[in-house]
Amino acid sequence: MTTPGAGSDSAPTSLAQRWLGGRSDETRKELVLRWVMTNAAFVGLVALIVISTMLSPYFLTEQNLFNVLRQWTMVGLIAVGLTFVIISGGIDLSGGAILACGTVVGALAMSKLGAAGAIVSVVFMGAAFGYLNGAVITWGRVTPFVATLGTMTVARGAALMLSDGRTVITQTPEWFQFWFGRGFIGPVPAPVIIAGLFFVAAAIALRMTRYGRLVAMVGDNEVAAYRCGVNVPRVKRSVYVIHGVGAALAGLLFLGRLGVGEPASGALFELNGIAAVVIGGTPFTGGAGGVGLTFIGLMVIGLTYNILNLLSVSPYAQDIARGVIIVVAVMFSVRSIRARR
Repeated sequence: MTTPGAGSDSAPTSLAQRWLGGRSDETRKELVLRWVMTNAAFVGLVALIVISTMLSPYFLTEQNLFNVLRQWTMVGLIAVGLTFVIISGGIDLSGGAILACGTVVGALAMSKLGAAGAIVSVVFMGAAFGYLNGAVITWGRVTPFVATLGTMTVARGAALMLSDGRTVITQTPEWFQFWFGRGFIGPVPAPVIIAGLFFVAAAIALRMTRYGRLVAMVGDNEVAAYRCGVNVPRVKRSVYVIHGVGAALAGLLFLGRLGVGEPASGALFELNGIAAVVIGGTPFTGGAGGVGLTFIGLMVIGLTYNILNLLSVSPYAQDIARGVIIVVAVMFSVRSIRARR
């Protein structure tokens, strides 16, 4: 007769043992591989940090890591907005141009309306461009790629027209320079805090609110969402407005850092933003994803740039290496999406 405590030594005791206990070696390997593929972006980020730490003693230092965060705040703000857009099943190519127009509008408004007026003007401008994108897509029934490509051209042209093709120099107050440019709170750059608040607010909106669920529903199955009573056009317009506001905030950070309006700024920022979203694991097909994943993707790109610079790699070779890493990361991201299914 077996006593109640008999055989307890052979029972699984840890979480890993309970998860893998009683399975064949082949099944265990499949489960581990599935976990790795499902979390490919996170695994890749950890591997990148480990390898980079071994390659450079300056990589894993407080100053270097905060410097990376500061350098990528502008792309990060655009990427947050793109997360909403891509989850909803769309795409937006106008982020970099809205940033550029924001720097010019902010610089011109700074001398006439003051810093507070400049902030309001730039944010309103970003929201207006975002609403224009959404309106053209929903009311005009134009594909997101074409609609936002057109808006990108309009925003870039507006920046050049308002500035007469020149850099607009302006005087910014100290508090604006502190929060949007060169300030630090302890070791943390103030612009990183502003971007962090935007990230947190976006993450809460996507994960903890009805609105976030509606965005995912529209991206997963637009027809089904409509039949369930979702105002699909309104949801679509809203995600482009969020993206426009994020790009406008990025323009304010550029203005705060350099003190100028630059109509040529923001080039390729939208492509880096899209790469960050997709590398993080948000599928191009929409319906799933999150801001946390986008942050992981952003760090993969940012830390890749950083370690290549620390190693003094030729800029031409850097372009090749970055492209290869992005392609490989996206391939793993696609496999990760399939693994979740």
